[in-house]
Amino acid sequence: MLYNVCMRKELAEYIKQFENTLNFSDISWWIIDYKNDSGYFYCNELMCEHFELDKNVEKHSVNDTCPIAGDYIKNVKLASTKQANLIIKEYLELLNQEKKEYNNSFPYFDKRVDKIKYFSSRAKALELDSEGNVSILFGIIEEITNKVSQSKEIEEYNEIIDKNVITSTTDKDGYILTISEAFCKISGYTKEELIGKTHHMLKHPNAKNIIYKNMWVTLNKGEVWEGEFKNITKDGKSFWVKAVISPSLDEEGNIKGYTTVNQDITDKKIIEKLSNRDKLTNLYNRGKLDSILSREINRFKRYKTEFSVIILDIDHFKNINDTYGHLVGDEVLIQFANILNKHTRNTDYIGRWGGEEFLIICSNCDIKQAKQIANKLRKQIEEATLNIDSKITASFGVTQIKDSDSSDDIIQRADDALYKCKDSGRNTVEIL
Repeated sequence: MLYNVCMRKELAEYIKQFENTLNFSDISWWIIDYKNDSGYFYCNELMCEHFELDKNVEKHSVNDTCPIAGDYIKNVKLASTKQANLIIKEYLELLNQEKKEYNNSFPYFDKRVDKIKYFSSRAKALELDSEGNVSILFGIIEEITNKVSQSKEIEEYNEIIDKNVITSTTDKDGYILTISEAFCKISGYTKEELIGKTHHMLKHPNAKNIIYKNMWVTLNKGEVWEGEFKNITKDGKSFWVKAVISPSLDEEGNIKGYTTVNQDITDKKIIEKLSNRDKLTNLYNRGKLDSILSREINRFKRYKTEFSVIILDIDHFKNINDTYGHLVGDEVLIQFANILNKHTRNTDYIGRWGGEEFLIICSNCDIKQAKQIANKLRKQIEEATLNIDSKITASFGVTQIKDSDSSDDIIQRADDALYKCKDSGRNTVEIL
């Protein structure tokens, strides 16, 4: 590039320095002799290439060819002028020494490729005159189109995640740091109401504490936990999520927080409940009990985790139906089921086995503990006040899993114990 022989010595030295140091990079640079020739700027060839400037001229008109003041305003109709106006404003603030430098970005419409490109723009005063006014301005411009495109893609992706994925992050103590709009939608709370709180505020009153205990045992080991939560919305409705919780680690490998991704399984749970529950008592039905029993047997064979089974039925239930009618009999079955629910452990599985007969699968429970549960239930039933004039009682057969047991074996043994109760006068507990 040719330079005017009358160019200020200081300006020529700056230009030579910039050519030697910056022309080997992907950075465009420009310089303005603001005191003597403020309407023109000098620049390197890369800037000429970026903005279609004539490489054969010594200097370029600020008004006609500057990417922001010139071509920007003429050609960037596809982009907002807000950013250009901001840069021009900061440029004037720089000239007035209201700020020492600016660092901004702007879009530029490149007619050659018919697309908008993006550039970062930084500038500062290189020299001030004796009165403190700017005499030489220097700036660099760098293309950041790929970076902006990636940032937009990430922003769009995050927006999709925020609207559609039920997710949250917490610190190591479980206090919510971020939460998605989708989480807010399903829970009925706003982000402001949830951030800073724990997920405990969403816990349904009927949710089993053992789930949360097992979750923290797993997470404190630095392992990923998967499971299902029954939650409650702000207006008191229940909803279910399947959660995957992953620990987040710092540079030293210590847990600094957790990320949770949830799937709404409320509809699945409703369908599951309809298919697995007895319609009258809302206890598990026989099909679900069979499935649980098979699972417990497999767990016993693999881990030697013992469990017990209790079969019970209401004594002389036929007399209730004959005396009061089947509608009252159904009401007794419902109240009976409520007693079982109230006075068993959270880890027990309770179901209606058929008619007036019920089955309880007691996880992690030996026969001694199961007998205690059965006796507790027997007393509660005997002392219960039901919507009939007479009291009711129940008989119990209890057994524990053995090494060679199949599902049929353990049920048959519990059933034999139950009939032993019947033979001995009812309202008792027998074990086999």
